[in-house]
Amino acid sequence: MTLPTSDQPAPALDGLTVLEVGAVIMAPYAGKILADLGADVIKVEQPGGDIGRRIGLGGATGDSVLSMNLNANKRSIELDAGVDADRPTLERLISWADVIITNLLPRRRARYGLDWDTVHRISPRTILCTAQGFSSHSPYGDRPAYDDIIQAGSGLADTYRLRDGAPAYSPYVVADKVCGMTMVQAVLSALFATRSSGAGTWVDVPMIDTMSAFTAVEHLGGHTFVPSRGDVGWSRVLAPEHRPHRALDGYICVMPYTDRNWADFCELIERPDYLVHPDLSTNQARTRNPHVYESVLADYAASRTCGQIRAECERYAIPVQAVVRVDEITADSYLGESPMLSAQVHSKQGQYLHVGSPLTFNNRPRPEVREAPGLDANREDILDEIGRASSPKVGGSAAAELER
Repeated sequence: MTLPTSDQPAPALDGLTVLEVGAVIMAPYAGKILADLGADVIKVEQPGGDIGRRIGLGGATGDSVLSMNLNANKRSIELDAGVDADRPTLERLISWADVIITNLLPRRRARYGLDWDTVHRISPRTILCTAQGFSSHSPYGDRPAYDDIIQAGSGLADTYRLRDGAPAYSPYVVADKVCGMTMVQAVLSALFATRSSGAGTWVDVPMIDTMSAFTAVEHLGGHTFVPSRGDVGWSRVLAPEHRPHRALDGYICVMPYTDRNWADFCELIERPDYLVHPDLSTNQARTRNPHVYESVLADYAASRTCGQIRAECERYAIPVQAVVRVDEITADSYLGESPMLSAQVHSKQGQYLHVGSPLTFNNRPRPEVREAPGLDANREDILDEIGRASSPKVGGSAAAELER
């Protein structure tokens, strides 16, 4: 890791070099988070490029909406890691990187020289973070898996059965993105560990395990105990009635969650009898009887506008939020002003909104947004840099940066 030479504050991960060898969403999403925090993320793409460049709107030109946001602030180099001619370049990149993130299956990692033994031999200080459907340390490590497969295998899809009677997929790539964030968590944990050892490490992120843990925290329920003391599932969130309620001019979430909130809400709607109602008197009672609780909220919302509801609830400090439609995010009075959204101009696609990091550091600036590079756009610069790197970069390891 290189050390900053200026007295001016730098982005949080300035000086960290990350090699991203992946495709579609999970590893690129992890790389995006690291790049948005200032890391130098070098995206290594197979011949023809990441398929994510061609998925969805704008994909016909290789500049899909997906890639415009996932690849911004990165650099790109095209390598065929499976051929001998490109192997020396990949090995120089490995020796140059502080961190490698990849969602290639174990058999492909071994073929490309991205297995832990090879990486550690080339660069003992480098951190390797791998992620795929199943643990690399299990017989299932090479089973292919995408987001839907993980939702099916982790219990996540079954939570919809618990609520609606049939399994379903979430309407967004929740497994890829949660596991991408977990990769970032793994990388930062490994960087911290190098502070004492100075040595790299291999951390594996199995998607099935990650998402099963994500699901089980609240939904393992009575099966948390051995023997079981009840059913799986958290009744409050599984009730079909648990959803935003219709107001006169839209939908809204009203959430008098604590007993104090509930007492204030009962005063607001002039129903003191609900304070002693057996299905409503305590938080535990409301959690056990969500259909009763939600019906009260639905009746309340149905007679008012979202603005009236918000004004009334805020007077009592009761949590409240109107539903923001996806097509209204940029116009929302709060989200539209969030620094995570920034207006940018793409050389091919024109004006667009970059979706960046939601984090704000009090003493670290956001890096300027750089356009997502075309395939192999940074080859010459990258080859020039690694060609000069006959030894590890100044600073030696991530530990030096963490200790400064």
